[in-house]
Formats: sequence, structure tokens, C-alpha cells
Amino acid sequence: MQLNDRLIGALAICGGVAIIVGTLGFRELPGQQFGSAFFPRIVGTALILTGAAMLAMRADGPWLRLPALLRGAAKWQVAAALASVIGWVVVSPYLGFIATTTLMIWILILVAGGRLVPAALTALVMACLLYLVFGILLRVPLPFGAIERFLT
Repeated sequence: MQLNDRLIGALAICGGVAIIVGTLGFRELPGQQFGSAFFPRIVGTALILTGAAMLAMRADGPWLRLPALLRGAAKWQVAAALASVIGWVVVSPYLGFIATTTLMIWILILVAGGRLVPAALTALVMACLLYLVFGILLRVPLPFGAIERFLT
């Protein structure tokens, strides 16, 4: 999706204002020349100035243009990727990390045109590797399910 520069400029101004408003509650550090809000306010001001410059520039064309990727059959793959992220967030507390991730990867491979059995094996191996790296090595708290209870 391609956005017109004017729309991006307006979003940059909104983001800059939000950053500056967010820093209004920051405490000043005693004995420091610059407080904790100093650099975020610089970033917010830079966003506002950049957004104003983008709004001032002459830009022709529509505000929003969809690329070819979202017009053909691939739009279903993009929709499946977005739906899988939402589905993972909803389902993972009930099924656990390994089962949900395996299911998500398997469905995405099938939507992309993969074969049934190799897709299932790939999804299972990837989910187990992700659990090993994030759940065991890095100790990231992942959703627990029946498989995770069996492994611990």
C-alpha cells in the first residue's frame, strides 16, 4: 500500500504531537541540565517539522494506492498472515505456544501453496526450534499448554 506524502506528513505531525504530549508528565532530574523529556521532545519537534514540510510539498495523485500484491490472488496470503497473528494471540493462551505456532505455520505454508505432509513437518520443527530458542535459552515467558506441561 502506498500512501500519499501528504497523508504521511499528517501522520508524522500527529505522532510528533503525541510524543510531546506524552513527555509532559516526565519528571525533571535534579542537578541535570537536560531532563528525561528533552530528547523525546526533540524527536517530536522533528516529526512535526518534517510532517509540515511534507504537507507543504506539492504532491499529485490519490491519497492511497494499493500495490499489485493486494489486487491479485496474493491478497489472500496477506490476509492469512494478518489473520494468523490475530488468531495466534487469541488461541495461544488455550493451546500453548508449540501447538498454536505449529498450527499457524502449517496453515500459512498451505495457503502459500505448500504440500500437506512437508508443511506439517516444517511447522512442527520450526515451532520446536522457536520454543527452544525463546522459551528455554532466552527464558521468554511463552504461553503454556499441554505440550509444554509434558516437556517440563
